[in-house]
Amino acid sequence: MAIHFEAVYEHGVLCPLEPLALPEHQRVHVTVEDRNPPLSWESAQPLDHSRAELEWLANESHPIAGEWLALDGNRLVAHGPKLAAVKTAAEEAGSFAAVFCQCSR
Repeated sequence: MAIHFEAVYEHGVLCPLEPLALPEHQRVHVTVEDRNPPLSWESAQPLDHSRAELEWLANESHPIAGEWLALDGNRLVAHGPKLAAVKTAAEEAGSFAAVFCQCSR
């Protein structure tokens, strides 16, 4: 008999998310499959690589809300209403590793 179910691993114990119709102390064979979705991109950079950009966005982006930004660390390289123009301006400023984003209003 095969039973498929979701479970969470907490404090060294695998906990099913629903009751299982098994007698107490029943021995079973378990195959574990990770259900966390993979990142949508591969990156050799550490996860906090864009920390300076995120801090800048949190603290400084309000005056230019709604625009596209090019950030290089905590430095605003370019901004404007069109992404293509912002990319061009960032390249012209010599920033080829800028992070591009659009600020919410």
